Amino acid sequence: MGFRDVFGHESAVRALQKALAANQLPGTYLFTGPQGIGKTTLALAFAEAAACLAPPTESLDSCGQCDSCRRARAGEHPEIALISPAGDQTQIWQFWDRDGRPAGILQHSLHFAPVIGRRRVYIIERADTLNEAAANSLLKALEEPPPYAVFVLLATHAGRLLPTVLSRSQLLRLLPAPIDELAQYLCARAGVAPERARAIAAYAEGRPGTALALARGKGVEAEINAILDLAEQIASATPLSALAHSERIRKQAATVKSLLNLDEAGTADASAETDSAPKERAGRRQLGILLDLVTAYYRDLLAASLGGPESAILHIDRAARIHEIAAQQPAGSWTRRLERLMLARRQIDQNANQRLVTDVLAIHLITT
Repeated sequence: MGFRDVFGHESAVRALQKALAANQLPGTYLFTGPQGIGKTTLALAFAEAAACLAPPTESLDSCGQCDSCRRARAGEHPEIALISPAGDQTQIWQFWDRDGRPAGILQHSLHFAPVIGRRRVYIIERADTLNEAAANSLLKALEEPPPYAVFVLLATHAGRLLPTVLSRSQLLRLLPAPIDELAQYLCARAGVAPERARAIAAYAEGRPGTALALARGKGVEAEINAILDLAEQIASATPLSALAHSERIRKQAATVKSLLNLDEAGTADASAETDSAPKERAGRRQLGILLDLVTAYYRDLLAASLGGPESAILHIDRAARIHEIAAQQPAGSWTRRLERLMLARRQIDQNANQRLVTDVLAIHLITT
């Protein structure tokens, strides 16, 4: 995987290429951005280019042909280490031998020059999960690594790292891609139809990794359609059916499986849910996914009610029914219902009672 395979992060790629061309890499990089934005993809592309034995000067990328590049693309490069959390935390024994565990990757490689590629690259996924002992044990290595070594830390937010780690890192922020550009990328890369590609790009909020996972995930489309069917039914329901639809919301959320497996955002909220059981956390994430999709449908209803351009409607395949339902209420009513949906989403993130939230939400969606 080279820089040519990275989508949506041109400015970050140029900064990395410039540093490689000048042979002036900092000892530690920190890539930040939401889950699914492409931090790991960019880190692996950078690692391949940094280790490449014959980088072409005209493209400032990896050659893709040398032994180092072939091993990197096969995921078998012994000098490119991808370090993930051991459970909920990244722990000191993953870097240095402790308590009889001989798994310390740095202890057994950091002070040995590379023999396959030009550099050793250590990619620490979810660096915000470093416990205090592990983070403190890295400080000297991060500040003064050997000249052939570079660290790449990945985190959703820079503020979740210890200040001592942050001060030793050069920060690169990765931003979401424009929806239309990401939709075109999905059409070309995953063979997705344009209408569906635009919807997926919007669901993913411009995150390329999440968008590709949505496009390729088995069962994803069926789950999305089932949730949109429910949103459509609620939008045209009668007041007497409010509590029945509240129960349907909870039952539909419980069926979310494929989307839950693809949802990476839940890890960002784990700190707020440390007192909850795993089953409750999963249920909260399932309900959050459902509310996000229902919110997208109600945005279409508002756009149709306002008489905007057809391109403003996300679910083009449902446009006729959306216009029909939107005409039943004034734009102000759809605005208020959208506000209630967004409030309910925040309440779910804040550990509010799910039954109470959905009961109140259903009443407002149907009677407001």
